[in-house]
Amino acid sequence: MSEDTFDKGKLRWRCRRGMRELDQAMLAYLDNSFDSASIEEKKDFIDLLDWQEPELYKLISGKETHERYQNIINKIAGNLVDNASRIKNV
Repeated sequence: MSEDTFDKGKLRWRCRRGMRELDQAMLAYLDNSFDSASIEEKKDFIDLLDWQEPELYKLISGKETHERYQNIINKIAGNLVDNASRIKNV
């Protein structure tokens, strides 16, 4: 992987999907969990960015599971719950 593989600006652009829910989910992980993730987890997240929207949405929504990515999906779910709680309390 090249040096700019982990360039957050480029990753932020790649997080933009065709569905608002996926945008929010992927950006929540990038903003809240990516920096502290292991190199392997970062690579897995980047791999997820190559998934097509319907398949990725099934993972994010819990309709399907994939053992390799489950740790990232759990963090995304936690980030979304935390963000929703903050919005509710404002």
